[in-house]
Amino acid sequence: MSNMTPFEIRLDLLKMAQGMLEQDYYGKREQVANEYATKCEVAKIHGSEIPAHPGFPPYPSEADIIAKAQILNGFVSQIPNNTQEKTSKKST
Repeated sequence: MSNMTPFEIRLDLLKMAQGMLEQDYYGKREQVANEYATKCEVAKIHGSEIPAHPGFPPYPSEADIIAKAQILNGFVSQIPNNTQEKTSKKST
């Protein structure tokens, strides 16, 4: 196994972030589609009006992918995340 350059590491982090966000997107999209199909079936059974489609979640943007990659990079680089609680040491 060869050592990766910082550019290769960043590219891999971007690819990983994109994959994670796409997987999340398609999972949410499938959930919305299934819930809508269920509501339509219930409406048909009860003879009521078919509900309007709620729409799908937005596809991950370039900014979303970069933000996720930065979070992954912080974890790999062991940089503390601002959203995590900081642990404090007890004073003696």
